[in-house]
Amino acid sequence: MPNPDHLALLDQGRDAWNAWRQANPDLPPQLRSARLEGRDLSGFDLHDAYLRRAHLKGAHLDGCKLREANLSGADLEGASLVQAEMAGANLRAAKMQGADLSGADLKSAILVSTDLSHAKLNGAQVYGIAAWEVKLDGTEQRDLLVTRPDQPRITTDDLEVAQFIYVLLNHKKLRDVFNTTTQRGVLILGRFGGGGLEVLQAVADSLRQHGLLPIIFDFERPRQRNYTETVITLAGLCSFVIVDLSGPSVPQELQAIVAATLRMPLVPIVEEGRKPAAMLADFQELDYFLGPPIRFNGIPALVAQIPERAIAPAQAWLEQRRNKLKSIDGS
Repeated sequence: MPNPDHLALLDQGRDAWNAWRQANPDLPPQLRSARLEGRDLSGFDLHDAYLRRAHLKGAHLDGCKLREANLSGADLEGASLVQAEMAGANLRAAKMQGADLSGADLKSAILVSTDLSHAKLNGAQVYGIAAWEVKLDGTEQRDLLVTRPDQPRITTDDLEVAQFIYVLLNHKKLRDVFNTTTQRGVLILGRFGGGGLEVLQAVADSLRQHGLLPIIFDFERPRQRNYTETVITLAGLCSFVIVDLSGPSVPQELQAIVAATLRMPLVPIVEEGRKPAAMLADFQELDYFLGPPIRFNGIPALVAQIPERAIAPAQAWLEQRRNKLKSIDGS
C-alpha cells in the first residue's frame, strides 16, 4: 500500500512535492499500488520512487524525474512520458500500451516483459537498456539513440537492434566471439539415430583439427522457436554448412536456409547404401550447393575426405564471393 503521507504531499502539487524531495533526497517515495490514473504529474521529482504496481493509466508524466524508480508491474497504458528522465528505471512487466515516451531518457532502464505495444519511443535515449521479451506490436521506434551523449551519435529504429548494437560497441570480447563464429563457425546438420550422431561428431572432430568451430544442431527445441527458425539463426552465424542427406530428416531445415536467401556454401554428405533425400536434385542447381555429395562407407572414409571435399571448396567459394563483392564495391 502507498504511504498516505506521501500521497497527501502529491496532492499539494508539484512545487510542494519537489521542495519536499529536495529537502529529503534520500527518502524514496513509497507509492506502491497508488491509484494515480489520469493525474498530472508533469515535472514531479519521482526519482527512486517505489511505484510497483501503481495505477498510472493515462497519467501525464512529461518531464517527470523517474531515475532509478521501480515501476515494475505498473499500469502506464496511454500515459504521457515525453522527455521524462527514466535512467535506470525498473519497468519490468510494466503495462505501457500506447504510452508516449518520445524523447524519454531510458538509459540503463530495465525493460523485461514490458508491454510497449502501440507506444511511442521516437527519439528516446536507450543506451545500456536491458530489453528482453518486450512487446512492441505497432510501436513507433524512430531515431532511438544508442550511444551516450559524449559519444558519436548512433541511432536506429528498433529497440532490440539498439540493444544489440550497444553490446557490440561496448563489449570487445563479444565482438571477437561474433567475428570468430561468422569466420570459423560451421553448422553441421544431420540425422541422430542409426549412427548418424557419430557421423556428425566425426565431422566436427575433423573440422576442429583444421582450426574451425563446429556447431552441431543437437539440443532441445527452444520453447518459442521451431527447429526451422533455430537452424536459420545458427546458419546465419556460420561460414558454411555441412549437411548429412542420408535420409529424410534434414531437407526441411535445408530448404529453410535456401528460402531465407542465406547464400553460403552447403556441403552435402551421403552414406553409401542409404537413399539420399529426394530434394537433392533440386539443391544441386544452386551455385553454392557444393556437390556432388561426398559419398562415404564408414566414418574413416568420410573423415579422410573432409579437408579436400568440404573445407577446401567451401573456403574457395567464400573467397571467390569476397573478391566479387570487393569488385562490385570498387566499381
